[in-house]
Amino acid sequence: MTFALYVHVPFCVAKCDYCAFYSRVFDEALCDEWLTGMSREAERLATVWKGKIPLRTTYVGGGTPSVPPLSAWERLFKILGKAFDFSRVKEFTVEANPCSLTSDHLRLWREFRVTRISLGAQSLNDGELAWLGRRHDAGMALMALKKILFFDFDASIDLIFGLPDQTLRTWRQSLHTALAVGVGHVSVYQLTLEPGTPLSYTSPSLPEGYPFYRFAQWYLPRKGLAQYEIASFARSGKECRHNLAYWRQENVLALGPSAWGYLSLQQQGFRYQNAPTLEEYSASESIVEVERLKGRSRGVESAILALRTRWGIDVEYFATRFGQKLADEILDLLKEAPPRLTRFEGKSVALTPAGMRVGNAIWAKLLELEE
Repeated sequence: MTFALYVHVPFCVAKCDYCAFYSRVFDEALCDEWLTGMSREAERLATVWKGKIPLRTTYVGGGTPSVPPLSAWERLFKILGKAFDFSRVKEFTVEANPCSLTSDHLRLWREFRVTRISLGAQSLNDGELAWLGRRHDAGMALMALKKILFFDFDASIDLIFGLPDQTLRTWRQSLHTALAVGVGHVSVYQLTLEPGTPLSYTSPSLPEGYPFYRFAQWYLPRKGLAQYEIASFARSGKECRHNLAYWRQENVLALGPSAWGYLSLQQQGFRYQNAPTLEEYSASESIVEVERLKGRSRGVESAILALRTRWGIDVEYFATRFGQKLADEILDLLKEAPPRLTRFEGKSVALTPAGMRVGNAIWAKLLELEE
């Protein structure tokens, strides 16, 4: 048995108005507190496993992982190296922002066998970046991408669509510029007004996101990046293996405040959440919430997650895990959808690009099968 590992770095230079992920403004004392909690949690996991835990992928997200200094990263790597076995890791991703990523970060990450950098550029248009309140311009983001590629990492970029005054022309330019630099993976996200974020209280006028998403589905495959997941496009072999662990209900361990994990044990799934804030994480036994998934609920979730990917549901395998009855019900429901939304190939069923554009409606229908 091997695991995927997610590590949450809860620090940023400052909080973006649209971001709902847990983070704090970086402070050395808080960083020390975080690392102490990480060490305690990692040691506890290794004790349960009775030795180093074998990993197949690792993903360090945030927050902004490129904000902590090298000394904090060196300490973090020592903590991870004591508790986890990285010898079989196929992919090790670290998120970074253009304004805090340095060559020194990249050198150190390369020494610890990091293979992939996910750059949170969000746009490559200066006007859009200014509206988002980002602390970098397009030139700085491009320089960061070039450094990532110079150090021979796989490069991924996050881009946001549905911004005020954004046009298909500026959206195409961001996509085109990223590909021209040489990124092999692009993730696209629609700007949403998450409850509780500063942006949610200002009610800005946002354009319809559908044309931007549809354009990405048209443009990126023509440039060699296939859509393999609802929000992700990649050249062959550059798919994010770690993220696929979530869509396939594989075992994911979580380290750090607010991090989520998932374990599959004895025909049941357990999703768990660590303490949501740094203070609670430091003072608690880490895990504060556990959701048990079993029977139909677990099967329906498995189907929904699989339909997020271009491979869809392997019906025969699904039936062996969750029963032929539920497999037939899911197939019947999907057959009721307009033919242009689904693709039946042999023993599998997946959503077409058009189906992915209305995925939420399809998944809502599938959720009704839980009852």
